[in-house]
Amino acid sequence: MTKFISVLRPLGIVGYDDIEPALVAALATEEPLLLVSDHGAAKTLLLLRVAEALGVELRHYNASLLQFDDLAGFPIPDDEGGIRYAAAPGAIWGAQAVFVDEIGRCRPETANKLFPIIHEKRIQGVSLDSLRFRWAATNPPPEASESGDDLYEGVERLDPALADRFSYVVRLPTFNDLSDTDRSDIIRGVGERVSSDAAARLREAVETTRSLIPTVRRQIEDSTVSYLLALAPRLTGANVAIGGRRAATLARNLTAVWAARLVLGRETGEAAFVCGLLASIPDIIRRHVPRSTLLAAHKTAWEVSALPKSDPRQILASVLDPIERALLSITLPGVRPEVRGEALCGALGAAKKHESEILSWLLLPRLLRAEIVPGTALETVAEIVSRVAEGGHSVRGFGKANAWITQTRSGISQTKLPPESADYLFSVIVRQFAPSAQLSAGGSEEIWKNPIQQCLALWERCDRALGGLGGETISRRRAA
Repeated sequence: MTKFISVLRPLGIVGYDDIEPALVAALATEEPLLLVSDHGAAKTLLLLRVAEALGVELRHYNASLLQFDDLAGFPIPDDEGGIRYAAAPGAIWGAQAVFVDEIGRCRPETANKLFPIIHEKRIQGVSLDSLRFRWAATNPPPEASESGDDLYEGVERLDPALADRFSYVVRLPTFNDLSDTDRSDIIRGVGERVSSDAAARLREAVETTRSLIPTVRRQIEDSTVSYLLALAPRLTGANVAIGGRRAATLARNLTAVWAARLVLGRETGEAAFVCGLLASIPDIIRRHVPRSTLLAAHKTAWEVSALPKSDPRQILASVLDPIERALLSITLPGVRPEVRGEALCGALGAAKKHESEILSWLLLPRLLRAEIVPGTALETVAEIVSRVAEGGHSVRGFGKANAWITQTRSGISQTKLPPESADYLFSVIVRQFAPSAQLSAGGSEEIWKNPIQQCLALWERCDRALGGLGGETISRRRAA
């Protein structure tokens, strides 16, 4: 096995071999980086030594104590009607790197001030022209703790928009995760200063990675797009948020990590995509996301993306709308039952609850008549239907709540659905959209109408796509 290159060990940072390519990729792209770990994992030491090795002017702030004046200084009107800032030496002006420690402990108003710095390299609308690197570190909040213990009660979940602005979100291993050799080196103390050779090695790795990225992008762009098209619905199905911005960020990160692994003598291919994925999910700082969940989504996406474009699994994976994907999983010709079942279950899991409940009702009769999905998929659909049909729901309140019930019943009755379907649809709407008792005395009529129209439109859409074979179509009943 080829011995890989390490740029952190010469800096006295040991035990982080697995995440080193992601760190080098973040440095090469100069994208925002957030380190997450328990206390004592050397987050601060790592970033301080990296800044020293790169030779950049660093500003280090503790977010739990940070005031806006610490960043910008005191605003003073100038002679031309503008504002200038009287800044102390520790202010952000002129910094090439900013490290915001304990970002999970800062006040909301302070976090709002940090947002444009991390996202745009601006403060108070003024461009920070010298700023290259934006780094932060935090302990996980209780909701995101891997151990399930409330270890850091003072740490708050980051605002999702702020968390999403960190391109790289890297969880550091704990001391107990390290090898005996690495733990021994840490106890003895490895490296008290950054040598010129160690600094040169890091700078060379960063620059070489940066120069390789355009070439790697051209080589793997199509594979990256196919992989992310297959990955996105699987992450959504696992309740891991991924929108257009994060998908584009993932594409850049996978390319940069691939280049970094080449430079560091690491395996690329699937290993590079795993490394890039695990370092690019901001949800891990807001709640506990098991590593196994991300690896399972990766494995399926990797396998699907390797298929020919004409393969039904590739086609199904490219459809991001879970309802459309579920319908295609049943109606697309030439698809094996196990592929239909996997796509259907994944889509039902990714859909909103009322969507999966409506579609399952329409699907169940057809799936019972024809063996087009495995028994496990049929059981999943039947369980969703059973949960609605047998679960029941009550609506508490008065005034508007009673009017809402009447409107809902009336709206459904106008569709001429069979009694069983009408009762089921009513239960779906009541379970998901019933007004709370506190709101029952107020609100506009549209608040009560919109859920009915939304669910009826979805019912029509699914019924048409299934050709009326999942149940009687609304349109046919109306004509009768």
